Amino acid sequence: MRVLDRYVVRQVGGSFLFGVFLFVAILSAGDLLFRLARMWLREGLPGEKVIAVFLLSLPQLLVYVLPMALLLGVLLVVGRMAGDSEIIALRSSGVSLFRFFVPFFLFSLWVCAGTIIIQEIVLPFSAQKLKEIWEEGPVSSWPVVERTFFRDTSEEGVERLFYVRGVDAKNGLLEGVVVQEYSGERLRRIVNAERARVSQGHWIFENGVYYEVNEKGEVERVVRFAREEVKTQETMEDILKAKKRPQEMSFTELRVYIEREKARGQNTRNLEVLLWHKTAIPFAALVFALVGVALGITSPRSGKALGIGLSILIVFGYYVFFSIMSTLAEGGVLSPFLGTWATNILGTLGGSVLLWKRNRV
Repeated sequence: MRVLDRYVVRQVGGSFLFGVFLFVAILSAGDLLFRLARMWLREGLPGEKVIAVFLLSLPQLLVYVLPMALLLGVLLVVGRMAGDSEIIALRSSGVSLFRFFVPFFLFSLWVCAGTIIIQEIVLPFSAQKLKEIWEEGPVSSWPVVERTFFRDTSEEGVERLFYVRGVDAKNGLLEGVVVQEYSGERLRRIVNAERARVSQGHWIFENGVYYEVNEKGEVERVVRFAREEVKTQETMEDILKAKKRPQEMSFTELRVYIEREKARGQNTRNLEVLLWHKTAIPFAALVFALVGVALGITSPRSGKALGIGLSILIVFGYYVFFSIMSTLAEGGVLSPFLGTWATNILGTLGGSVLLWKRNRV
């Protein structure tokens, strides 16, 4: 049986790599390559940085591409083996379809592990490196930490919610800043400034206006200023580093972030759905392997073109249903876990039943 396992793994490995290149080409042919071409030709980004940006953008694609490529690889290999009567020969030798599935399952475990490594280690690293490239300039068309919210709770009894329109990382400036300042649950002041920076334990706001709000929620006083200071324990370096999108965080980082937001009384349902996404997507590889084997046996003479078409159709159906269930979870109809894992659970049940039926024939 080890000969069979090695044979299957080699066959799937080649088709899997073909699928990786195919789906990366398909998914990057749109927005990513268009942006890179514009930055190179119109905004003067050097060619070596264009290549670096492309490579650093790949991990986010690979998280989704690897399970998809596995499905294509399984469909192509099983379809070819069934078409060449190799599966009939194996079953005549007493090999059940469940035993035949074992090397595909082992390969899918490797793909699952690789996806997790990319998601947990490579993706956060590449996201940080991308930010460093954009901080060096000269381009401005790729949002990194702009138009984002963050909180400063370093002053006791005061919470400040910042909205930032733009970031000048080189000079340590936040541009187009709006700050809502809370004391407990009460909004006490709104600050609108052209620029803000951190210096010697203070936020320094420049050229703006602030609105003092009374206990009834009404604007009580309007003050224009050229410079306004408030205390903080934040540093600009920490603020810029902290502007990592939840999608770019590892599972552990996102879980810590969710707990911190919960402690502040924030609604974290959407973040919890995203957290379970980070487990459901890698394990989709196991589901695709099972479904791929069952369907590959069912359509024994599917060629490469039909295998590609079938894999795209299955992936499309998977992610449409996955999106619907996730939306229901975000709306509170389903729990975050069930909403993200329902597609994997149903896919596993469906693939198992189909493989069991084929095994009885």
